Amino acid sequence: MEDVDDDEQVDDEELEDVDVEELVEDEEPEDDDELEELEVVDEPDDGELEEVEFEDELVELSGDEEMGDAGYGEDETNKARVLAEEFNDALSSMDRFYNQYLLIPQGEYTIGSKKHVNEDRPERKVSIEAFYFGEFPVTNALFEVFVENTGYKTTAEILGYGVVYKGRYQKIMNDETGMEMFNWNSSLESNIVEGAFWYQPLGPGSTLYNKRSHPVIQVSLKDAMAFASWTGKRLPSEDEWEAASRTKKGYKYPWGKRFRKNACNIEESYIGDTTPVDQYKKYSNSLGIADTFGNVFEWTLDRAEPSLNGEPNLDFFIVKGRNWVSDKILGLSSRLKMESRKTSNILGFRCVAY
Repeated sequence: MEDVDDDEQVDDEELEDVDVEELVEDEEPEDDDELEELEVVDEPDDGELEEVEFEDELVELSGDEEMGDAGYGEDETNKARVLAEEFNDALSSMDRFYNQYLLIPQGEYTIGSKKHVNEDRPERKVSIEAFYFGEFPVTNALFEVFVENTGYKTTAEILGYGVVYKGRYQKIMNDETGMEMFNWNSSLESNIVEGAFWYQPLGPGSTLYNKRSHPVIQVSLKDAMAFASWTGKRLPSEDEWEAASRTKKGYKYPWGKRFRKNACNIEESYIGDTTPVDQYKKYSNSLGIADTFGNVFEWTLDRAEPSLNGEPNLDFFIVKGRNWVSDKILGLSSRLKMESRKTSNILGFRCVAY
């Protein structure tokens, strides 16, 4: 496959329809930013998870209350600042680098897309108050500090399993010969794997060796909110995520209107796994925000709207961005609905500071 020139517009390609469990996006009309459809892999019925609400130093579980909103009063803000300072004190100098938050200025930002189908949002301008957005997704190293200091157990650990995706393409270096080999699978695979947790994301036998700076994965919405609350932060709204990722220019990609092949970790990168969150830092957007296109999907605080048949999506939330098994066609306006308890090796998060 030929490299795509940085200044050359890439024509949209027709994608073949693949089974939902293979997580391949539906075919998209030419030059369109429309929504990709993603259904979640069926999992055993382990009962409904309790919803969460911001309280005290950790997110406390409550089966009778709604998900807490993103707002904070003065007392909560002061408490969050104390928690953030305690978290920063626990970080090494290396890990502090991955815990930077950059200013997203107040103003009007473009969200949605001009051409939309199904439940995608139409393009429009929204007014956003200034906030601080994580330069990178939360890494394994940062999440480990949280777990070590709180003893927190993730959703996947409680349920006993996570979803593991295996990409279609992957380049592998042979350590003995030094030669690069290319693995190819006819289809994208996804399986429910017992013992697939954040610290062994592919299941028993897998580790985080050489992956401290990779995004943490196999985390549910509850896990992401628990981390954010304990560190004195919160998750972004969908509008905030798009504003921080697209900037006031409203770009389709972080770096501009045209796709750049070597600027992100998607399926066409042939990596077949997550990468360090700063690997593509040179392609950060003009606000300095990195890695929003590719690597992992990211949780937001926004509940999904009712489905087309009018049924409520009470336990579904919006995830944003692209991941290492995604194609290049859909941009930063794309959105997916994900059940809050879902965990997989393509899903992570980043936080908002205030």
